This record gives sequence, structure tokens and C-alpha cells, in this order.
Amino acid sequence: MKRSHIIFVLTSLSVIAGYAQSPQFSIFDSFETLPKTGEGYVIVHQSSAIKRLVGTRIDSENVDVSSGKPQLITRGYRIQVYSGNNPRSSRTEAEQLEKKIKELFPDINTYIRYSAPFWKLNVGNYLTWEEAAITRRELWKIFPQRKNEIYPIEDDIQLPLD
Repeated sequence: MKRSHIIFVLTSLSVIAGYAQSPQFSIFDSFETLPKTGEGYVIVHQSSAIKRLVGTRIDSENVDVSSGKPQLITRGYRIQVYSGNNPRSSRTEAEQLEKKIKELFPDINTYIRYSAPFWKLNVGNYLTWEEAAITRRELWKIFPQRKNEIYPIEDDIQLPLD
């Protein structure tokens, strides 16, 4: 029984991989082709409306288009680089650190937030903790004096959809 599940999963993955390489065909076209010798086949019974929906984006509450580019809002990780509560200098320090990071990593998004009484600087949008940890190590090399302050945090992140 388990062997048949594994074969089904592998077959599905190979069909999906083939679909990703040839965009002129839908996944349903791949299913409907005649099998080669020794291969199985799949029959899909479905509404034509479902076939038309495949590959189209449907707006949802997790999609933000306010910046002009659609972005998926989901849970993920950012790296907290700075947190300070000095009312006279924390904002300036966060902005200066943001400027340095933007110069060194122009592709990484930065976010300065004020949550009384703290000014915080977070960077990046990462789906996994491991992805964030890679950038964290790079930041440790550049700012060794801040090594104890730089760590991944769970947050709502924005991922581009296009």
C-alpha cells in the first residue's frame, strides 16, 4: 500500500515538473496524454470552470496591492537589528543603521517601527527561520559589536507575487 502512494507522489511530481518546464500546456493536458509503455494514466473528471481557474490569481484578504505591486502577506521571519528606548537618540540611531544596511544590501527591505517606548529596526522578508539566519550571519560579520542584538523574529512578511 505504501509503495503505491510513493509511486503516485513521484508520478505527480514528475508531471508537475514537466508542466513547469513547458508552460504552453496545463497540468490537465499532461494528465490526458497517452502513457508510454510501462506508465500509468490519470483520468480527471471536473468542471471546465476549474480548468479555467488554474493559473489565475484570485484576490484575497492576504494580498496587498496598495504599493502598486501585488504582495502576499503571510507569517514569516524578519531580522531585528536594533531596538532602543532612549527618547533622544533611538530614532536617529535606527535611521542611521538603516541607511548603512541599505547601502550594503540594497535589495533587502528595511522597516523602522515605533512601539512605545521602543524604536526597532527589522530587515528582510523570509519564509523560514533558516533563510533569516543566513542574512543574520552576514549582518554579524558587518556589525560584530551588535551580534547580541541581531536575531530573527516572527512577523507578518510581504512576498512579491509577480
